[in-house]
This record gives sequence, C-alpha cells and structure tokens, in this order.
Amino acid sequence: MDRPNIIAAKIILGSSSQYRRELLSRLKLPFEIVSPKVDESPLQSEIPEVTAMRLAKKKASAIAQSFPDALIIAAD
Repeated sequence: MDRPNIIAAKIILGSSSQYRRELLSRLKLPFEIVSPKVDESPLQSEIPEVTAMRLAKKKASAIAQSFPDALIIAAD
C-alpha cells in the first residue's frame, strides 16, 4: 500500500508556557518556540472565552508574519 506524500512543515509553538512546551514535546516532533510580543490585556467588557480566542489568533498572526510556511500552535 502506498503512503501519501506528507510535506513536513516547521512547527512553531507560539507560547512561552513551560506546560505547553512539555505537552508538545510528548509528540516527539521537532518544534521551535517563538514568544510573540502581544498585549494580553482583556478589552473592556470582554468575556474570558472571547479574550482567549482573540489573543490566540493575534499571537498566531504575529508569528505567521515571520514564518509564513510554518504550522503555528498558539493558545491562551
């Protein structure tokens, strides 16, 4: 049986969290860590779920500017 061709993208963890680093390390895949410079202040009257999604997207977008071909994992 033929295996599909898989193109390996560079994996970047967009977080300085030691916990997230340890979780991703369990996959035994090579990855880099890039901590984006993002203001993590919640917006006025913003609920926590919206804040988390907004910040994760903002972090991923900030990293994608420098690494457009990478798989970026960002969370908040």
